[in-house]
Amino acid sequence: MSFAFEPLFLIIPVISAIVGWMTNVLAVKMMFAPIDFVGVWKIGWQGIVPANAARMAAKSTEVITTQLINLRQLLADFDAKTFADDKLGAVIDETVEQVIDETAAKYAPEMWASANEVAKGHIRSMIRADIEKVIGDILTDMSGSIREVLKLRKVAVEAAERDRALIGQLFQQVGDREFRFIKYSGAYFGLPFGIIQLITFMFYDRWWILPLFGFFVGYATNFLAIKMIFKPRVPVKVGPLTIHGLFHKRQEPVARAFSELVATRVLNAENMVRQMTTGESGERLFAMVGKHLDALIERYQKNPMIAGMIPADKWDEARTELHARIREELPKPGGLLRIFTGEAVDISQELSERMVALDAERFEGILRPAFQQDEWKLIIAGGVLGLAAGLLQALYFVGEQLL
Repeated sequence: MSFAFEPLFLIIPVISAIVGWMTNVLAVKMMFAPIDFVGVWKIGWQGIVPANAARMAAKSTEVITTQLINLRQLLADFDAKTFADDKLGAVIDETVEQVIDETAAKYAPEMWASANEVAKGHIRSMIRADIEKVIGDILTDMSGSIREVLKLRKVAVEAAERDRALIGQLFQQVGDREFRFIKYSGAYFGLPFGIIQLITFMFYDRWWILPLFGFFVGYATNFLAIKMIFKPRVPVKVGPLTIHGLFHKRQEPVARAFSELVATRVLNAENMVRQMTTGESGERLFAMVGKHLDALIERYQKNPMIAGMIPADKWDEARTELHARIREELPKPGGLLRIFTGEAVDISQELSERMVALDAERFEGILRPAFQQDEWKLIIAGGVLGLAAGLLQALYFVGEQLL
């Protein structure tokens, strides 16, 4: 079979560049979409990141908690009294009013209504001081047992399981420049490959050259683009050029963006409080809180001024109601736990500074999972798309000779 040169053959490098671009765009799309599995039985596709969101969250958070953030060290200088004075005044005031109003209205409405303002003010001041102390004691216990009641790895996994798009959105925002490079680099790599394809096709008259090169272009452009994000880890001089993995080259801005997003989208106050108040952590936390509440109630049972407000046979009922109320109030927005996790357990700055200082290998270990898991599928998919494009070219240029 012999092929004569035709001017139309000059579109082969252009098609190669388009195929390279399309395969790389497809690779990025396949990383993050679709969020849910689309297909029949086990034949179909789910975005690599959403399919592995919980595993990726667990692995990244494990690195963060073992190498970067130590909660006990983070709270080593935590002063519960100062924190309560500075951050919790409104919470304490609201709690005092609720406890007094509800307890008095239910158990001693007439006594409380007839009491003079001096006596009421004294009771309010006493209860406020006691509640402030109890809250300080609870915060001290919480900060001392923070790793038992707050498990950041579990927080991240649960957040990823609730919203499978979350981890993908995080990596897309952090790696926006890198993903744009992957897309456009397909055309940059595809064009020179296409020129080689054209020359080979002109001098070696085999129809399968086009699909073979199509597969190679799709495979190679995806492979090179994905590898160039992380390789080489350290700058390498090649003549006048300096080659450096794209993520490593931007370590400082990537680290700061990643830390801020992790702190606001994954390890935020809402997610931490949810984990702290459920399961084993919740049982430990409420047992800790309950211990201090019971001690306060026992003191009040012995206080003539307070004891007279609640009938002797109603103290157990009042105790149960107080425990239930505190359990309900603690996780609410603006409540004790939200303020504590939002203000005291502030990981963003600490995480950012430590990520910036990481060596290249450990820095890559935090971000690499989003690209590494099943990336071979993305590369093969690029090759298959390139093969299909090559077959179409072959049918167009030499279709009559093949039929």
